[in-house]
Amino acid sequence: ELKLLCGADVLKTFQTPNLWKDAHIQEIVEKFGLVCVGRAGHDPKGYISESPILRMHQHNIHLAKEPVQNEISATHVRRALGQGQSVKYLIPDAVITYIKDHGLYT
Repeated sequence: ELKLLCGADVLKTFQTPNLWKDAHIQEIVEKFGLVCVGRAGHDPKGYISESPILRMHQHNIHLAKEPVQNEISATHVRRALGQGQSVKYLIPDAVITYIKDHGLYT
């Protein structure tokens, strides 16, 4: 079973004009589904109820509850790397090495 795993910050971007095509959102939630991890300052239930596509397929959207709040998102890591900031204590050293070896996010 394959699902899109994303933070609530990504779920919110489904509402951003010209960022996602409705057909792509429809395909993701209808064919695969998604698991959404909460983020501080975001309301994933609200995002679902405000979107006709997400609302229609809400049975295939699972909201994950984190036992400990974690504000480390992939978006944050990419932004930090792009700005030349250290991510040493945010992600494993092996991942940092891979990113550097492959010239990602520079």
